Amino acid sequence: AEVLGDTTGQFQHWNGTAPSPAGVDVAILIAPRSPVELLKACAQLANATGSDATAKVVASVADGAALKEWHTAVFWRGSLAICSHAAVGAARFAATLRQMLDGGNESSMAGRLRGLPNFELQDWPQHSWRGLQLDSVRHFMPVEFIKRYLKAMSYFKANVFHWHLTDDQAWRLEIRSRPKLVHANKWSPEFYTAEDVRDIVAYAASLFIDVMPTVETPGHSLAALAAYPQLACKGKAFEVPKTRVGTYTDIMCVGKQGLADFVADVFREVVDLFPFAYVHVGGDETPTDMWEVSKHVAAFAGKTGLNNLGPDIMEAWFCHLGNLLRQLNRSIVVWDDHFAWRNFVVTRKCPNAERDWVVQAWKLDPPLGLGNLVVSATFPFRTIASPTNIAYLDYPVAAIDYNKSLQWTLAEPRAKALGGCANMWTEDSEPQDVPGKVYPRYLGHIERLWGGVLASRSSRLGFSDADHRPRALDEASRKAAMLQCSEEAFLRKSLNFSCGKLELVMKPRSPMWAGAKVWSTMSPFGTLFTDERAVDDDDSTYFWAISPKTDDVFVISWLASPGAARLGKWLASLVVGTGAPDRPGDQLDQGELWVAQWVRSRSHQGYEPKWTVAGEFVDGRATAKREILARGPVVAVKVRVGEGQTKWVTIPEIAATLDRAGKPLPSLQELPDPLDLEEAALDDFVPIR
Repeated sequence: AEVLGDTTGQFQHWNGTAPSPAGVDVAILIAPRSPVELLKACAQLANATGSDATAKVVASVADGAALKEWHTAVFWRGSLAICSHAAVGAARFAATLRQMLDGGNESSMAGRLRGLPNFELQDWPQHSWRGLQLDSVRHFMPVEFIKRYLKAMSYFKANVFHWHLTDDQAWRLEIRSRPKLVHANKWSPEFYTAEDVRDIVAYAASLFIDVMPTVETPGHSLAALAAYPQLACKGKAFEVPKTRVGTYTDIMCVGKQGLADFVADVFREVVDLFPFAYVHVGGDETPTDMWEVSKHVAAFAGKTGLNNLGPDIMEAWFCHLGNLLRQLNRSIVVWDDHFAWRNFVVTRKCPNAERDWVVQAWKLDPPLGLGNLVVSATFPFRTIASPTNIAYLDYPVAAIDYNKSLQWTLAEPRAKALGGCANMWTEDSEPQDVPGKVYPRYLGHIERLWGGVLASRSSRLGFSDADHRPRALDEASRKAAMLQCSEEAFLRKSLNFSCGKLELVMKPRSPMWAGAKVWSTMSPFGTLFTDERAVDDDDSTYFWAISPKTDDVFVISWLASPGAARLGKWLASLVVGTGAPDRPGDQLDQGELWVAQWVRSRSHQGYEPKWTVAGEFVDGRATAKREILARGPVVAVKVRVGEGQTKWVTIPEIAATLDRAGKPLPSLQELPDPLDLEEAALDDFVPIR
């Protein structure tokens, strides 16, 4: 009814014996029968349309989860027959039908349906767990926005919403037995009431989407510690950070009875709010420094016979939460960080772990992962794949573009490989930023989660499999993504979601910096984020440095360049901004902007380079003082890190404008020999005083 544009409600009361309100005969059969019986009934229904379709539709559906979503449909001369094992199967076809109708010339959906060619369709998912995550902690996501997010998920047949609700920066979920939790964050006090949660869960259920809450423990818990400091091993007051800066060492103190009482209270309420069979309890990025010096943890380890105060304590914590949730008829989901320590060995104190736990794999470190993409078939736990280098939607398009999203190859579906989830963390994203990061990239992810990976091009064309070249990316998928991101398609027209770019096109170096040597002592995050990206006149690409250290530098220099480039340039302005449009938080906290200029030598005729501090970084930005630039032509620029930071840094562009006043440049004969200007001289700073 929704697809065909029924707004009167009459479709819900239509008995199927007369033309539908859309003017198209529609017959729907939802029958929870065995596959053989269901196929017979579907064949009869298809024949009722007058088509030649019979029981040649054969379902290769192995497991119950896929059977539940299986559906077949036949459209013939204005009549549509839909058959599924369960209501969710018919809903999945409705999503397919809507995509088929989007972008047509007819103004009404019914008109577009009447204009479709005859077709026969049979479909079911390759993977039963098709997740999309949303971090509502780092930036609060309003209820209305989350409903649009869910609507888009349903449209593309995603079925599990991973809802990240607690972290260091905030606790967003109201827990009535622990009222202080939602009031710990002074930076962003919004939270979800129990009524908000029930509203969202009910709305998701109407779209056949399950909602899995994530309540982070024992790390990523500063907001909880700020509300209840007694949950920590040490300390009486904790500050909730405004944004994420690295990984924090203050975590919950396993072994304290107060912590056991706390999680019992919290998860009883969580289970009451979320009917889904799974609850995510976190477990990632948990430094054990505080545990290793805690008398509480040491006493707990001694009492329970544990061998160390790190991995064994973490495993005992998972066991405790797993048992607690099992008593509440739920299964525990944990991140995969812990398993790099264990090599699949689980202590005897938690003998049912392999049966009960589900592992969301983001790091995929050996031996759990294979090449940071695929979970090993020998890993004994049920898994949800979320590899960082392909399924993290907060990463820039230069790192993960639409083409790369299509390269996601998941483990073959089996009892232990449930599927996958793409993650949308929001340290750098407010609600209006999220759609452009999720789409179109999630379209590639969901293509692989629903349909898997198609056969190689050679086998599809009937050639030998001896040609093992990688399969070319699906042109049809790319065209579909472009269509779904058009102004008239569902995302934009119905949800007001704008897509981001499918990929980035790298531009050549800006003429401003032609002939200069560009280099840095900072380590870039991959080959697409090198120093050249900061000098290409395009702030959508950038130099991305991993945790810069004190005195690290980024340098642009003509000091040793050949020919006229060595003369330098008179600059009217020079600005260095850090923090890219899609990663605004990746700023340099402390640093200086230096320039080297040709000045008259006091010891000999001619010129020599002099380094001067031209500006300092404030709020991630440094602007050279005009009076400094007026002293001489600039022959080198340097950004110097004042104090090392764990936070990464982006430099989208080093922007400069020329001084057009016609000031004279030195002649090449007046400059020192390039061989006398070693790069080591770049460290001979002469600061302003």
